[in-house]
Amino acid sequence: MKYKNKMKILINTTNIHVGGGVQVASSFIHELSLILKEHTNKFNISILYSTAVKSNLFSDSELSVFQCVQELNVYGVSSLSAEDKKHFDNYDVCFTVFGPFYFKLKVKEHICGFAQPWIAYPDNDVYPILRLFERMKTKARFFIQSFLFKRYEQLIVEQQHVKDALVNQGYANDKIKVVSNCVSTIYDSPHLWKDFAFNKSELKYDITLGFIGRAYVHKNVIILKNVSRLLFERYNFNCNFVFSFTANEMKECGFTELDNFFTVGAIKVEQCPAFYQLLDALVFPSLLECFSASPIEAMKMSTTVFASNYPFVTEVCQNAAFYFDALDANSIAESIVNAFANKHLREEKLNLGRNLVRSLPTARDRAVAYLDIINN
Repeated sequence: MKYKNKMKILINTTNIHVGGGVQVASSFIHELSLILKEHTNKFNISILYSTAVKSNLFSDSELSVFQCVQELNVYGVSSLSAEDKKHFDNYDVCFTVFGPFYFKLKVKEHICGFAQPWIAYPDNDVYPILRLFERMKTKARFFIQSFLFKRYEQLIVEQQHVKDALVNQGYANDKIKVVSNCVSTIYDSPHLWKDFAFNKSELKYDITLGFIGRAYVHKNVIILKNVSRLLFERYNFNCNFVFSFTANEMKECGFTELDNFFTVGAIKVEQCPAFYQLLDALVFPSLLECFSASPIEAMKMSTTVFASNYPFVTEVCQNAAFYFDALDANSIAESIVNAFANKHLREEKLNLGRNLVRSLPTARDRAVAYLDIINN
């Protein structure tokens, strides 16, 4: 790996505040700091990170290797002051880990990470469940974002199927690189794991299912209310459902009225392993993704995975997960009941999952791949 000496590089994560993007950004900065420590004086890299990314950095990250590290929060199209804009100026390359970034920067090359499945898959199963006004507003938003994504010198996507989808929509094939997402190194570092304030004695039943992430509409988590009802009424199967939602998200989903639905609250990267340890199984009913790390994280933690039968899951998880029709609550409930009635099959899939995760690229591999694209 040959690197161009002293090219001025900016890593921009100022626009990442919630969700899986925070974990990817913090993991990349951590791995990049360790790489730079090994290649002293070969790079001129600066970091601009959001408060959320900063607070999720691993404690052993070596930030002193970077030329400059500054905290700055940018929210969508909210205006940037002239003083703030100066932080982005006069770099050879800026890598915005996930975009779009709504401001034109004075840099020679701007590379951007792409993780907007609404743009890659405009004919999806989410739009039909939105009200007309919300559907029109969402389509307008992503039409604008698609225009912005086409401005970048290079896009980085997380799976080949995303690149194929974008090329089919007219994006330039040679301007899109694929760098797979992966399991964060936090899962191999138990000494960095942290617990969260949650009273496990509140759980009512022996079996605990859960979902990690935010309550975005495309995550389809509201269907779990009907799944819970069907499990009890049709299958006499009692279980807890645990989430990593804020109190407002629980209320908006209607989960606060259910006595077997709980939340541990919004959690940081170091607390994610403890969340999976709390579960007997992850339930992932998402309708739309480019890539989601939570199923493979669960497999890494030896947690059974129930997931939507869509390519964004099946291409990665293969035979290591139990699949269901995410639009059918009974399909989800039936999948859960059948799996828990077959301990041997669950153990077989857990073993497949552990082997699968071992074969995936590492967080360091991802960081090296990002750096190669930036360098070239």
